[in-house]
Amino acid sequence: MADSNAITVTDSDYLRLIIHGVTAFELLRTALEFDLFERLEQADGMTIDDVASAIEVDQQPARILLLGLASLRLLEKRGDAYVNSAVTRRKMLRGSPRFLGPLVDIQAEIINAGIGDFAESMRRNTNVGLRHLDGPGTTLYERLTAHPRLQEIFYANMGDASSKALTQLRTLYDFSDIRHLVDLGGGDGTNSLELVRHHPDLTVTVFDQESVTRLAEARVDDQDLRRRIAYHPGDLFADPFPQGADAILYFHLFEIFSPARNTRLLRKCHAALPAGGVCLVYNFVSDDEGTGSLSAGLVSPYFLALASGEGMTYSPADVERAVLAAGFSRVERHDNLGFSHTLIVGHK
Repeated sequence: MADSNAITVTDSDYLRLIIHGVTAFELLRTALEFDLFERLEQADGMTIDDVASAIEVDQQPARILLLGLASLRLLEKRGDAYVNSAVTRRKMLRGSPRFLGPLVDIQAEIINAGIGDFAESMRRNTNVGLRHLDGPGTTLYERLTAHPRLQEIFYANMGDASSKALTQLRTLYDFSDIRHLVDLGGGDGTNSLELVRHHPDLTVTVFDQESVTRLAEARVDDQDLRRRIAYHPGDLFADPFPQGADAILYFHLFEIFSPARNTRLLRKCHAALPAGGVCLVYNFVSDDEGTGSLSAGLVSPYFLALASGEGMTYSPADVERAVLAAGFSRVERHDNLGFSHTLIVGHK
């Protein structure tokens, strides 16, 4: 380990992490299930016997768990006691602003079952992994409507990711001149709540599937915010977009669809906006060279094998081309943002 922000491994260990990736994930997930990181932090370190007693397992299973977590550099040894490593303190404690628990939940409960069909999804060029989840429709988003608990897990992760990314977007882009914004695929309403809280003259319409808009509306108990957020259920491709907005937020949508389908949706955005309106395409992206980031490379198979059968983590150049092809006269591109995001603003 070079320092608290850089973990180095040998070539052989790097391949071991790939080959035994499922086991590495289960070590982490199991630690969260037993609240182990929280217990270690509160106790300022625990021995094997301490851990076995605290989580009510025998010594041998506790030893196996601690060995695995320490080998992954999630724990460190201090004398006879195990303590959380720096990366665990930053991202695996529930009180941390960078806590990744919701991402672990969606991976465990939804993604892992279907990602094993990646090769067959490549052969058929469709989301074969969706076969593990029954329900209506041909996308994960539609199937989740038949599984309320899984839908809640899914949108808890999406909301968590959106909250972190939107804070950055608000810093980057000035929303003060926007009066009415449509949040396409607005999910659990995290974006809308964040925006109206910080911009008292702004109203937002959340456009998403009916079951999702119900989920979003149920989260709002402040009467002033309720008056400023509308919920418009509908299908992105089949139904018209809400009218009267001067801005459309196209947030974490681009990676779901093919370039052609994104261009089609962006044309609908263009048609729904007045002259001078803007479409804010804010997305998780890869680099333009197609070599990274690691997150982009690891997330993309999910979109093919499970989510929609056609998307991936695209490059900023891909997004720019689609926005221009949709008819927008000018684009602004803001690169090198945190969380591997890029903002493309299409001006009508």
